[in-house]
Amino acid sequence: KKAAKEPRETFHLQCYGEPLPRFENFVELDPHIRDIFGIPVLRMHVAWGDNERNLIKDAAVQAAEMLEAASMRNIRVHSEVHLPGDANHDVGTARMGNDPKTSVLNQFQQTHDIKNLFVMDGACFNSPGCQNPTLTIMALAVRSCDYLKDAMRKGDL
Repeated sequence: KKAAKEPRETFHLQCYGEPLPRFENFVELDPHIRDIFGIPVLRMHVAWGDNERNLIKDAAVQAAEMLEAASMRNIRVHSEVHLPGDANHDVGTARMGNDPKTSVLNQFQQTHDIKNLFVMDGACFNSPGCQNPTLTIMALAVRSCDYLKDAMRKGDL
């Protein structure tokens, strides 16, 4: 009865971490499943490693310590690792770089292999980093569009 009469203010703190880029995590075209247009759909191979599990556990411990230091009470810690794609920025399927052997895109997000194909999204990142990537994606797209416009004027594409 006493607990029912006490005020129930809650505070939720959720931590996010950066997964390491791993060759075991990749995307491929599904050889069996096609969309309504007959195009193969993507098959994702993603799993968290020890680094990600340890990162989340450590973040939970540190979050609890911060809440205790802020005089919070009745702290409950959950350190489950959510499934990939739950609340993150999926990036990294077309790495940007100078070497076609180790990257898909050049600095203008143009594919090394197909001259008139540009991939202007978060695929160029090899890792999501620690902040929302939208503004960086937009800046890269503007730079790529400037390059594309000039290349088209010169007849290079």
